[in-house]
Amino acid sequence: MRIQSTAKRTRVCFITTHPIQYMAPWFRELAAHPEIDLHVVFLRHLSESVQGTGFGTAFTWDVPLLEGYSNESFDLTSSVSHVFPLMKRLLRFFAEHDPQLVIVTGWNEPLLVAAQLVTKLSGRTLVVRGESNSLRPRGPVVRVLHRMLLKLPLGFLSIGEKNRAFYRENGVADERIFTGAYFVETDRMLAMAQAHRHERRLLREARGFSDEDVVLLFCGKHVPFKRPQLLLDAAAKMRERGAKVKVIYAGSGELTDTLRAAARALNVPTHFEGFLNQTELWRAYLSADVFVLPSDNGETWGLVVNEAMLFGLPVLVSNEVGSRYDLVVDGVTGYGFEPNADALADAAQPLLLNSELRRSMGERGRERVKSLYSSHVATDGLLQAVKRLCG
Repeated sequence: MRIQSTAKRTRVCFITTHPIQYMAPWFRELAAHPEIDLHVVFLRHLSESVQGTGFGTAFTWDVPLLEGYSNESFDLTSSVSHVFPLMKRLLRFFAEHDPQLVIVTGWNEPLLVAAQLVTKLSGRTLVVRGESNSLRPRGPVVRVLHRMLLKLPLGFLSIGEKNRAFYRENGVADERIFTGAYFVETDRMLAMAQAHRHERRLLREARGFSDEDVVLLFCGKHVPFKRPQLLLDAAAKMRERGAKVKVIYAGSGELTDTLRAAARALNVPTHFEGFLNQTELWRAYLSADVFVLPSDNGETWGLVVNEAMLFGLPVLVSNEVGSRYDLVVDGVTGYGFEPNADALADAAQPLLLNSELRRSMGERGRERVKSLYSSHVATDGLLQAVKRLCG
C-alpha cells in the first residue's frame, strides 16, 4: 500500500545499511515533522556478533532503534551478489511508496552505490549524506571514481567542515551542499549526565582516583586506527613532568590486552572500564576530567567527541579526526594536536594545571554541541534541501 501523505508533506525515503543508535532518534524527529512523510529502508539488521565487531564482544544496543517511525529491512548482505536483488526490490518499493526525495547514506558498499543508481535512473531526487572528508589522502583512481559518483546526486547533506571540503574538492557546487550536522542523542546524553552527576565522587573513589588526579579518558573500540596506546605514551610523559595523571579506557577490542601490558610497563595508573552500552556511558564520562581521541584519518568524525562535550568535558582531539575542525576550538573547548605523544602531552598541559579552565572549557563545549551539532540542525538542513530540490 502506498504511504498516504498530505499535499504539504514531502515523501522522503532514507536508504541506509542498518539501524544505528544515534540515527533512530533523528528518524523519530523527522517522522513527527509536519512537512515530512518519512520511510526508512535498511539493507539489513545486524546480529549481536556482527554488531560487536571491533569491540571483541557480542551485544545489542540497549536503546530503541526501530520505534517511532516507518521502516523496513530488505535483509540483504553487503555482497556484490545482492546488487541486482536490491535493485529489483527498490524499483518495487519506489512504485509502491513513490518517494519524492531519496537520501542514501554514502557509498561505502556496492549496495549503496546501486541504490544511488536506481534512484537516479528512476527520475527521483537523490541526496547523499555521507561521512567522507578531505583529510584522507587518496590516489588518482579513487579521486576519479569519487568525481564520477558525486555527479549522481542532486544534493548533499554536509555533516561538517571537512565533509563539505571533500565535496567542494570533487567539483560539487556550494548551492548543492546543504548544512547539516553530525550528532548524538543530545537530550538523552544531557539527561543522563544530570541524573548521575552526584555519583562522580563515588565513581572516582571506586576507580582509585583522588580529587587531585587529572583523569584522561579514551572511549571506543580498542583497535589500531584509533591509536589508543598514544594516550598511554603521552600520559607517561605528563607524569614525568610531574602531573598527577591517570587514565580510563572505556570500551574493548583486539588491543585491550596490549594496553593493559603497556600501562604496567609505563607505570601509568589505568582503569579499564570495559564495554559500556548506551545507557551506561555516564560511568566513563563522569569519572573523567579530560577526553582524548588520538585516532588517525580513518576516524571520519568521532561521535564520542560529541558525547564527551555534552558531559561537560574539555577535549583533546587528533588533527587527523574530522570533528576536530568543527567541535574543537583551540583554547575554548579543548585543543587539537599532531598525533604523537609529545604533541598530545603539550596540548594537555594547560588543562592539567587548571581545574577552572577544564570546567569553563567543558561548559563552552557543551553549549557548542547543543547549539550547532544536534539533530535539530540536521533537520533544518534537510528541510532546506527539500524546499530547494523538491519545491
